[in-house]
Amino acid sequence: MKSEINNGTLLKGIRKKVEEEMARREIETVLYWEGEMEKILSKRPESLGTLQMEVQNIVQRMRNRVKMLKSSIPG
Repeated sequence: MKSEINNGTLLKGIRKKVEEEMARREIETVLYWEGEMEKILSKRPESLGTLQMEVQNIVQRMRNRVKMLKSSIPG
């Protein structure tokens, strides 16, 4: 009975740590892409076409990153 309680407590602790780490990583990711978008905004694109190209570049980089991450997940 006591080992079940210890296992439950251990699992809750592990779950909490995993959730905290995931939240930290998500914050880092969002801050990175926010910075990339701020770079585009600070450039003051000359035309709508230039702005579209910059945004398309960011979208493609994000897609490439997702592909890399998916390929690193086993199974």
